[in-house]
Amino acid sequence: MRRRAGASDAHPRVQRRFASLASMERVNFKPPDRHVQAGRGGARAVLRLRPFGPNDIPAVAAVVKESLRENYPATIYLDIHKWWRDGFMIAELDGQIVGFIAGVNNAPQNARILMLAVQPSHRKRGIGSALMDAFLQQCALRAMRTVELEVRMSNANAINFYKRYGFQIAGTLPKFYTDGEDGYKMMRHL
Repeated sequence: MRRRAGASDAHPRVQRRFASLASMERVNFKPPDRHVQAGRGGARAVLRLRPFGPNDIPAVAAVVKESLRENYPATIYLDIHKWWRDGFMIAELDGQIVGFIAGVNNAPQNARILMLAVQPSHRKRGIGSALMDAFLQQCALRAMRTVELEVRMSNANAINFYKRYGFQIAGTLPKFYTDGEDGYKMMRHL
């Protein structure tokens, strides 16, 4: 297998997970800002979705470590950004990065969500839904027919979230994650 620059830093399972992904052209798309509950007191704040930029790597890596229990090299985020810029979106609340979605076009008319994460302290406020809605809209603009993703078998909340969006379990992935946990492959037709 031919390695991309910087890929040698990654764990072999990480390399497999992000291998063979294609790049795409940009389509002009700006998701609308949403108002979400900022704190427990009921105050409202503006949730802004925007494209990922290289300066976001430290904040995105912190969200990944806290939310996904993974630790990827910085080159992974840059590679994903190159593969499909419009598929990598950041969620900001009052200027603070609180979540993101990163996906690619990995086959003709097929998209793959590589990561969707929201800081635990900001969950259950519609941030994940806003990210998923924006990503699926991007897929529709690109005439994608299917979207796939992987999720830890132990992550019942995420599995239920994806099922609400029409994803179905399509298979199992033994020892898929870097800590050896099994995963599910989930798919949805658009």
